[in-house]
Amino acid sequence: MLNTVRTGARTVAAAALASIVATPGLFGQECQFDANPAASTASEAIQDLTEATAADSLAAFTVAWEAISADLDSDNPVVPLLAAQIQIALGDFAEGVGFLDRYDELSPPECAEHGDAQRYNGWVRLYNAGVSAYSAGENEAALEAFMLANEFRPDLRSYSNAALLQASTGDNAGAIETYRAALAADIPDADPEQLRNTVRGLGDMLMDEGRDEEAAETYGSFLATYPDDVVIKIRYAGVLADQGRGDEATAIYAETLERTDLSYQQWIEVGAGLYNAQNYDDATAAFGKSREGNPYNKEAMENFVNASIQAGRPGPVIALADTLTTWYPYDQLAHQLRAQSLGRADMNDEAMAAMAEEQQLPLSFTFAQMAAAPDGRYIVQISFTTRTASGTIQIPFEFVDITGAVAMTETRTTEADAGNLVFEIQSDVPLAGFRYGTIGG
Repeated sequence: MLNTVRTGARTVAAAALASIVATPGLFGQECQFDANPAASTASEAIQDLTEATAADSLAAFTVAWEAISADLDSDNPVVPLLAAQIQIALGDFAEGVGFLDRYDELSPPECAEHGDAQRYNGWVRLYNAGVSAYSAGENEAALEAFMLANEFRPDLRSYSNAALLQASTGDNAGAIETYRAALAADIPDADPEQLRNTVRGLGDMLMDEGRDEEAAETYGSFLATYPDDVVIKIRYAGVLADQGRGDEATAIYAETLERTDLSYQQWIEVGAGLYNAQNYDDATAAFGKSREGNPYNKEAMENFVNASIQAGRPGPVIALADTLTTWYPYDQLAHQLRAQSLGRADMNDEAMAAMAEEQQLPLSFTFAQMAAAPDGRYIVQISFTTRTASGTIQIPFEFVDITGAVAMTETRTTEADAGNLVFEIQSDVPLAGFRYGTIGG
């Protein structure tokens, strides 16, 4: 979903959401319920719906609801269990979770799995609804879906998505509360990466609010369990530096820069943390290590140029800034970095010319990145504003492997005033980066 990536050059919110598939299940051999006429009638109404049309399913669940409604006050746990299943199918999730809460109160421990199955199915439907709403630009509906999903089943993905949406509307207090609720849920077997993203999100929000002590506590608690996590460790060092504990922060920076086992993505995170701590020399070193791992990653190139400029070494990165404007001809950031590198190198006439050149472009790309997704998929997201371009435009893309060889090409068509372009590609070989060419009509 909404994955926030913080870099030295800028803050990016990228949406790479995927729907989740759930498999319904109700009764097992180890858990048996007493007979209940209303439940039996309701169950009969929804049998054999696997091949049914949507209209047939709606009709069947409506009949089932009418049947189960006759005995909703029953203390037989099968009644609230079926009622929950029916309400989830009918889309009344608030009612559904209420029935599941009642089922949990009435059912014996050996029957817990059936309530858990319905909670998962409700969570999946709400999570996917949130994804769809977000993709359609309906952020309020997406937030409502993710928040209700958390009532069905604590999951770091729905918590984090809800918090990111709250933060995007300026509700920092709500986002902090949601992140805290996610960590307080103490979800068993939580994915470490999702847990890190939650801790990072909470820590960043606390830092933005000036609550450094709470941020340090949040990072420290995570590091007690995952002491080698460089992403959080660098953020922790940044808090220590802000608190006047510079020696401790410096020791963490030095230790991290000696690591030889980090991926290029991790080095980007390390560099971002160092940059945000205004440690531009070490940030440049970290981004350089990222480029050693993958010289074709756009984010690593941008950040290496930016950190080098801030570190007072613009001359050596002028050529790389030129490459960025060649590979990404409409990128606003690429042109800004080129102009800055020239200006900081006292090449003022060339810097002014670079700025003028950017102003003459028919489009301005304010964001352009590629994110890896599971199973060889990659998601490309472009945000742009039009200047002189109009009508239908075609944008050619090239995708390169780790050797720099072009692995595949693709041309995408969009409208000049669309503002956004998001698409997915599938590659048989791992992709290291992408670039695009000038538009055609």
